[in-house]
Order: sequence, then C-alpha cells, then structure tokens
Amino acid sequence: MFTNRSVRPRRSLPAILLAVLVSLAAGLAVASPAAAAPISNPSLEIPVGCPGARAVIQVEWEGTRSAKVHWELSDTGADGKTPLIKMVARDADGSGTSWVFRNDEVVFGVGGGKGSSASGGGGSWDPAGIAQFNHLEVKVSNGTTAEGTDCSIVRKIYNFSRLAYQYALNQSGKPYVFGAEGPNAFDCSGLVYYTYNFVPNFPTWSRMSSAQQQSWAQSAAGDNNADLTNLKSRDAIRVSRGHLKVGDLVFYSGHVGYYAGSGLLYSAMSPSAGIGYTSVDYATPLGYYRVVGVTG
Repeated sequence: MFTNRSVRPRRSLPAILLAVLVSLAAGLAVASPAAAAPISNPSLEIPVGCPGARAVIQVEWEGTRSAKVHWELSDTGADGKTPLIKMVARDADGSGTSWVFRNDEVVFGVGGGKGSSASGGGGSWDPAGIAQFNHLEVKVSNGTTAEGTDCSIVRKIYNFSRLAYQYALNQSGKPYVFGAEGPNAFDCSGLVYYTYNFVPNFPTWSRMSSAQQQSWAQSAAGDNNADLTNLKSRDAIRVSRGHLKVGDLVFYSGHVGYYAGSGLLYSAMSPSAGIGYTSVDYATPLGYYRVVGVTG
C-alpha cells in the first residue's frame, strides 16, 4: 500500500553538495514533488522495480482517452544510487506522451538514500498527442547515467477493459442471435469475444461460451500472486461488487455482460431486448472480473 511520505534523512554538507552535482549532471528532478493521495479504487495497482528501486503504480482508466495515475518511488538499496522513474502514455502504434513530473522534467529521481520515497499524481490525465490511451509504459531504474545504472525494468499496463467496453457500445442497436459473434449480430459471449478482439495489442483469444469465459476468468484470477507481480499479457482479476469499474465483466448463469456504471449492465440480452442496458441485478451475479494485461 502507499505510504504517502517523503523521508529525507539529514546529511552532511559534502553529501548534499554531491547530490546537487549528480542532479545537475544528470538533468533530473531529485526533490520530492508535493505528496498526493493514492487512488481509493484503482483499476489496477502493481509494483514495478529492480534491486535498489521500487515503484508502486496505480491506474484508474477513465475511458479511451484519459486515466488517473498515482505513483510512489522508493530507494530500497544501500548503494547510494538514485532510483528513477519515467512514465509514458502510449497509443496502439507506440506513439507516446510523457508524464511531466516538474516543469519539463520527464524523469524523476528520489534523493535521500535508502528508505527515502516520494509520490505524486492522482489527478485526471488526458495526454495530448495520442489518439487513444492504449497503455501506460512505466520504466524504473536504479542509478543515473553519471552514477552508472545498475538495473532497469519496463512494464506496460494495458487499458483493455475500457477500450473493449467502448467497442461494445458501438454495437448498440444490432440484433441478438444465439451463437452469433459479429459483426452484424451477437449473443452475450459473442459480444465480449468480438469487442475484446478489436482492442489493439489485446492477445487474440478463442471463442467461448459465457460459462467458458467465466471459467477462464476464475482460473486466471486464481493464478495471480497477492501483489499481482505475475500478471500476464492477457489476465483477469476478481473484484468485489463495491469496487466495480465501468467495463468489468459480470457473469450470471448462462449470461455475461459489461458493467456500465450506476448499477447497470450492458450486454446482448435476448432476441426481444437486443443489445442494451438492464439492471445488474436482473438476476443473481455469479462473479465480477476485470480483464487486464501487463507485459515487460
């Protein structure tokens, strides 16, 4: 969990001067920005790090264009090197817009030695220069170029659920046909299958019934580590009713649909109802799952 702190042990004058010189040489921000409150109900929270540097990233996908992002970076090594973080919003084709930590700085470093940390973000981010917020790319390193970089790791966190939900909304008004998987008609699982396969960078999956989709989600969620360090390029996490986000999948006996917010379900319901909205409690839900993806 986030600590919301920025610890700065007292240092001698020579150590302070050295830190200033390293900062100037590397062109990095090493002073902590104002602490920001963590996101209370993120779409995903995962650690990203390597020996000496550890970040915890929260992402709340707000749609196809924007997200809330909260980060915390900590110095976990006694090597005297500076942990660094860089974040980039990426389009499907790899075009990117960097997170700006302070002024025009796109890389942030934690100063203060082992145990020091800094955090920031939490507000809505609608990055200019990209058409679609396909994924967040996070790079964490230990050591500036001047100090010598000991390690570096990159994680890509994908916006699968909100993008798939938007593609599902685009199918509104089309008829329900049992067994259909698009593009002109759908049943409930066919709509989920079709719209996820439209999401750029989503690993293609096979056609499944709603029961098979639920079985996949249960199995994928059951394989996750408690801290989600082993998430895969196509994965699922189980969520509670109180933590549902728009785009989450809601499973029933013989049915599946997208959570649409405000207690509503969006799905391919029946030949008479077609594709549209109904109460999420029209029947007893069997489980709630969020389709996620993390690579790197």
